[in-house]
Amino acid sequence: MLLTPKNIKSTIIISVVTALTLFFMRGLYSEIEITPINLMPYLLSAFCGVALAFLYLSLFPSQRKDSFLTFLMPGFALIVVLLLTGLANLWLIDELAFMLAFILGGQEISKPIEKSL
Repeated sequence: MLLTPKNIKSTIIISVVTALTLFFMRGLYSEIEITPINLMPYLLSAFCGVALAFLYLSLFPSQRKDSFLTFLMPGFALIVVLLLTGLANLWLIDELAFMLAFILGGQEISKPIEKSL
């Protein structure tokens, strides 16, 4: 089973913290204005990245063995696809938040379930 309450909680925390960090970093470097409406693309991209990681693991369950390389190469391919198709130019998608949420969320989802004695 891929989704457990512990995996869901930690994946949501990781994706939200990643989105907030990228938002404030870009705000401090004056790339964007720090307003709540400008935070929405980061949060949406983070949750879409986690959903795509879950879908990826659901379609390819054998990829749970080596979680780092399993998500690193598809994560880079994902950012290249977003850039080449022009989806990264849309206001609702931030390609870096999307890729980081895919990689980090996928690693968190694919962690083995620890059984207590």
